[in-house]
Amino acid sequence: MSGLDLYAEYLDLGVRLGRSGEYLSAWVEDKVRQDMERSDRQIERERKREEMGLQKQRGEMELQKHREEMEMQREEREMQKQKEEMELQKRREEIALQDRREERELKRLELEAETKKLEIGSKKLGQVILPKDLRYHHYMTHPSGGPRLSVKRVLLQRFGYDRNGFRSKFLSVKPQEAEDFGTFINRARRYFDRWVELSGVTTLEGLSYLVCSEIALQACNEDFVAYVKDRSPSDIVSLKTVASAYMDARPNKSFRRK
Repeated sequence: MSGLDLYAEYLDLGVRLGRSGEYLSAWVEDKVRQDMERSDRQIERERKREEMGLQKQRGEMELQKHREEMEMQREEREMQKQKEEMELQKRREEIALQDRREERELKRLELEAETKKLEIGSKKLGQVILPKDLRYHHYMTHPSGGPRLSVKRVLLQRFGYDRNGFRSKFLSVKPQEAEDFGTFINRARRYFDRWVELSGVTTLEGLSYLVCSEIALQACNEDFVAYVKDRSPSDIVSLKTVASAYMDARPNKSFRRK
């Protein structure tokens, strides 16, 4: 309703209420002013309400957008985690497969050394000198089994599957990339067990000597180690005897590794 309409309405109302003159004019103007102020306040309240509604809507939209971004980032992290776990699992399986292949290769070599006629030449097995008066067939089928066992030792030594090979594998074992600790320790234990087995150790005392002598010899110079290993001591007492003989023959030379 416009200001003129309000004025006419209140003027008619004032006349019906018995007002007249200046008192009627003042009363009408006051009523019109109050209504206009109420209308302005109502408009302002509506404007603020609409503004607050818009702000709330924008806030909800921004919050929803933030939630969607967080969810997308979470999904990306989850996908990346799954990818890394799959790659890690694949690497573990490759390591386990490699270990199984190594075990199968060892068994294959041992079986071939026992059951097949193997041609041993210098190109394949290095410097292997055979007696001139022994033909190949006699070498492979000798009833005593001695030459056949010589073939097995040479073959296993070449491929690192003898006592020294597993000793080196155990002493130098390191975790491979993406290999978990369980797989790593199992591989190290397998190398150790094969080293002990091929060393002929069957007692706790023998195991103690095997490990302690290995650790001790690692701190000694190469000449001393070669001297000791050439004499193959089998226990601490014989090791001490060999070491004493070495020192007695070389009173001015130390056994320590520089």
